[in-house]
Amino acid sequence: MLDARTAQEMHIEGRVFTQFMIQKDGSIGNILLRGPDKSLEAEAGRIISKLPKMKPGKQRDQKVKVAFNIPINFQLQ
Repeated sequence: MLDARTAQEMHIEGRVFTQFMIQKDGSIGNILLRGPDKSLEAEAGRIISKLPKMKPGKQRDQKVKVAFNIPINFQLQ
């Protein structure tokens, strides 16, 4: 895992695009990541996988999977 000091030394920052599904049981699955560096992708994946169980989507009173896209910005200060 990349720590803040290493990221600063290597000037690694940018936006990681995450895509994931909220399954019928509310769990997170099918995480896809795209970003400027593998270490940032790994950190974004760790963050998304720590999301709590969510309320699943419903369509006509049936639980359904719901796709989400969230960009995560990593910026050095």
